[in-house]
Amino acid sequence: MKITLLTILLFLAGILQPADPYISSKDYDVNSFHRGKQSSKSPKRVYIQKFRVLFEVFEEASASTKGTTNNRANRATTVSGTKTSMGVQLSGVDIPDFQKIVDEAYADFVAQLEADGYEIISAEEAGKTDYYSGYELVKGGASSTDQATGFVMVTPQGYDYWVKGIANDGREKGTFTDTSSKLSQDLGDAYVAEATFIFPFVALDASSTSFANYASSKVKADINLRMAAAIGATDNEQMSLGKFAKGFTQSSTSARLASQVRFVAGHLISSPAFDSSTGLKRDVYFEDIFAETKLVEVTSAEVATFSKTAYPQLVMVSGGELNLASHYVACDKDNYVKSAKGSISELIGSGISNFKELVKD
Repeated sequence: MKITLLTILLFLAGILQPADPYISSKDYDVNSFHRGKQSSKSPKRVYIQKFRVLFEVFEEASASTKGTTNNRANRATTVSGTKTSMGVQLSGVDIPDFQKIVDEAYADFVAQLEADGYEIISAEEAGKTDYYSGYELVKGGASSTDQATGFVMVTPQGYDYWVKGIANDGREKGTFTDTSSKLSQDLGDAYVAEATFIFPFVALDASSTSFANYASSKVKADINLRMAAAIGATDNEQMSLGKFAKGFTQSSTSARLASQVRFVAGHLISSPAFDSSTGLKRDVYFEDIFAETKLVEVTSAEVATFSKTAYPQLVMVSGGELNLASHYVACDKDNYVKSAKGSISELIGSGISNFKELVKD
């Protein structure tokens, strides 16, 4: 059998063709601000104030309707209340898998900065600033389910960071405005970096319907792994950047979280003189992670009709129908890990590239 040179070239072209990126150029949301040639004043030093990845492992929702009674001349129709609840839990990956993803991403982040000549400021040095007076040091490498409802937050091993305090419920306290520029000022105008990545896997939609002689409650689940542009940390609400105050200037950092790589430096009254932020305009979805992508649970009301009599009747109707569904959704572990690692790597690469370009301006 003859194999032509053209056949070989076409075969090699197919092999060497680069794979499609996890994050397309249209998905990035890049914001920059550079005043007073701040980069010329800042040393080539970076303090990594935050490096965290949030993996959703559980979500729940419920819908309900109230019981009703419709009285007519000769009969009464009673429609019971309904309640449908659904809890969806991720299976197939666990904390050790998450930890490995985060440790490798952090090592990549540091390596890229150091390769460009930047010195990484230690948490010990940063802790000596006035900015961190009264703060608590947290050891990295531990997972926490207290920072965002339904999510596990994982930080790198060997990475320590400071928090304003820890609430009784275990949640790390934040501030209502971004004050990273003040920290930069205390560190001699060094760059202060944040890298946050958020991975939901399910979106639940709860609804209820009530009209004459009928009522039902329903919960639907769409199963898709994605990197979220932003979430509401307290209620697990996914949101676009239209709902999310970009950066941290207009919302509580403890209530709103965004996937982004950000560098700030210098301090001008209440904002940084240098600000390079790379995030997402919309959620980025990944394929071939779950075999099961749709779930639906519905509860319909019980309807009873009673004839009226001349004597009183006692009609007993149950307090409502409860349909509690607990679902464990298995993922393809290899594809989950590959997608998470690949998308984090791309956002890190884009964030650092945009940072370096702004430094040159």
